[in-house]
Amino acid sequence: MFIRPPAQPRRQTWLWFAPYAAIGIFALAMLVVTGLLQWRELDTARSALEGDMHWAERTIENRLHAHIDFLGELGRDQEFRQLDYEGFQVRAGRYVGENPEIQAIVWVDTDGKVEWVAPNEATATFVGEQLAGPRLAALQEALRGRHEVVSADYPDDLERPAHDIVFPVRRGGADVGAFIALQSLEGLLRATLPAVFTARYKLSVVDAGQREVYANSSVKPTDRQLSGEISIDMPGNRLGLNIVAYRGGGAWLPFLPAALIIVLTLIASVTLVQLRRHAQSRADTEEELRAAYAFRQAMSNSMVTGLRAIDLEGKITFVNSAFCRMTGFDESELVGIKPPYPYWPPEEFDQLQYNINTALAGKAPASGFEMRIMRRNGERFDVRLYFSPLIDTDGRQIGWMASMNDITEPKRIRVELERAHERFATVIDGLDSAVHVAEVHSGEILFANRAFQAIFGYDAVGRDSGLVTAACRPPADALLADPTTLNADELPCELFDGEIQHALTGHWYHLHERAIRWVDGRTVRVQIAADITDRKHVEEVNLQQQKRLEQTSRLITMGEMASSLAHELNQPLSAIANYCAGCVKRMQAGNYRIDDLLAAMQKASDQAERAGKIIRRMRDMVKKSDPKREPVAIAELIDEARAFADIEAQRTGAQIVVDLPENLPRIVVDRIMIEQVLLNLVKNGIEAMIDQPREHRRLSIRACPTSDRMLEISVADRGHGLAGTDVERIFAPFYTTKPDGMGIGLAICRSIIEFHQGRLWVEPRRDGGTIFRFTVPIEEEPDE
Repeated sequence: MFIRPPAQPRRQTWLWFAPYAAIGIFALAMLVVTGLLQWRELDTARSALEGDMHWAERTIENRLHAHIDFLGELGRDQEFRQLDYEGFQVRAGRYVGENPEIQAIVWVDTDGKVEWVAPNEATATFVGEQLAGPRLAALQEALRGRHEVVSADYPDDLERPAHDIVFPVRRGGADVGAFIALQSLEGLLRATLPAVFTARYKLSVVDAGQREVYANSSVKPTDRQLSGEISIDMPGNRLGLNIVAYRGGGAWLPFLPAALIIVLTLIASVTLVQLRRHAQSRADTEEELRAAYAFRQAMSNSMVTGLRAIDLEGKITFVNSAFCRMTGFDESELVGIKPPYPYWPPEEFDQLQYNINTALAGKAPASGFEMRIMRRNGERFDVRLYFSPLIDTDGRQIGWMASMNDITEPKRIRVELERAHERFATVIDGLDSAVHVAEVHSGEILFANRAFQAIFGYDAVGRDSGLVTAACRPPADALLADPTTLNADELPCELFDGEIQHALTGHWYHLHERAIRWVDGRTVRVQIAADITDRKHVEEVNLQQQKRLEQTSRLITMGEMASSLAHELNQPLSAIANYCAGCVKRMQAGNYRIDDLLAAMQKASDQAERAGKIIRRMRDMVKKSDPKREPVAIAELIDEARAFADIEAQRTGAQIVVDLPENLPRIVVDRIMIEQVLLNLVKNGIEAMIDQPREHRRLSIRACPTSDRMLEISVADRGHGLAGTDVERIFAPFYTTKPDGMGIGLAICRSIIEFHQGRLWVEPRRDGGTIFRFTVPIEEEPDE
């Protein structure tokens, strides 16, 4: 262990006598300082008393003002009739519980009769009590002066001094009563002044005539007292608070510091003589050590390996210049410190502490410790540390010598390779999708993640990909390119992207396959298979559910129109019966002409055809069938839907206006589905106008092309319109604005329009009402 000897001092004899002079001057200065301190002690005590008095004055007055402010809040609520008895009990009872000096809060009328008391269990007063004496005088003064008043002191039920804080209340220019807080002087002092304050001072409260009202102690003050008086300014009552501070000690106490200074000066002088003799002996020894240290220091600083010596407790006793260069710390910053060392990173504390404990126990491995430390600027680097015992001249072990080598760069390369592989394996194995890599020509599986092995077997790596994945493999003619013919310039290349069903398990997978270059330069096929069985099942269930909802919606719509349809069918059937009866009567009477009979029978035939069309359209609407898209003229489709809607319109007195421009292109839709959408929107519009005047019940149907591919159809009513929240949620399933609605009509309409690659939306009409718009695809013209 290297011990740095001090530099050889210049011999100056006068320096040996300087400490004796310093001790004498120090003793004289201390005596002077002691006298000044005793003088300042008295001045400090006076200042402390004045500060405590001002603090006590502000504290007590703030407490009283807080009580007055609370009574003012109650008074304002009572003035505007916003305070009832229960509210008074809750607020006043809570306030009394939070302020122990307040015995109770009461409401009295203008004659001083107590009407309310809070809290109920208060014993200081009771409902029906009549104020008297100074309490009644304070009430009358407050009502007369229209401001808060503090009454003169009076004994409470325990014969303790107390007073009232009176806050008058007026309503409409007339006095209605006052709120009074019953406050104990003893409680006020205890609540506002801490126990340490009352222990240091004797407190006595005096009234305007200097009569002592209350005192916290009966001890008589000594002749060495510090005292003062503060005035507590309360409206209508002025109190004074006398504060007396006590001081202890005997007559000998001022002389004790001077005696101690003299004794200590003598002891320091004797000790200094002994130290001078010891220092002379050490000076000779240090001269010998200086030469030995210079040689060892030169030897250690010439090394490129960092050297560090520690004692048996881990305290650093030596570091060479190479160690300081590695860590960036100076020798003076390292020598003398114990673990944790400043070059330990916070995140490595536990491991480095374990290493140092192992080394101090003599169990350091021969291969050394590999650890991470940091430079002064925070940069981390890796080192390998070797430990060996440090033996002194007597053969005793006095510590451990450690040599340190920087291995940052070799370890960085190794760790990067390991981490890259670990990240790749972790990410791939964490995927739910099955991933495997197979050589293009031989088909050998070079890599497979955990999901792939769970599907095709955990021994898949090394086997033929064609055999392992035969049950779920795209056919060769489905590939976008032949991977065996691809060259390096064409990689990476997309091979397949689609859905395939597993032949054995029946599961559906979304398969994505690419050809890429492998790490060794070979061309391989990377295949990713994501299980979409649940999604396919959900889509199938949703499709079936959608079909059932559409069928149900049509049945509900037809059911609602059944009575109207019966009336509509009754007209052609009655006409047929009348025409036939007229022909029979003419033939029986023999007074007829063939032309008249043919005309009557032709009209009966027309009416029968009309009834048949109504029944056929109704059957088409309610029958269950798969969607079938075909070109349809929009005017024809609107006329068919209007045939149903006119019945409802005639019943409610509504007018349906169709405004279609000429030469509209045909649309490619499922006729029944779009009829259902139109009928639902028209029916909703008619129902929305029921509460409007009859001349305003006008529903408009318009259509116009919006682009080369889409046609927009609008249904506008003049009903009550939709609120802002309804516009946002009107298409949500099972949300309805009708009292007896089911909330599925518009949701199904939107699903039908989206099935046709269109869009359905709603917007308010400027002059009242609502406009529903939807788009459907236009028939594409064939290329010439």
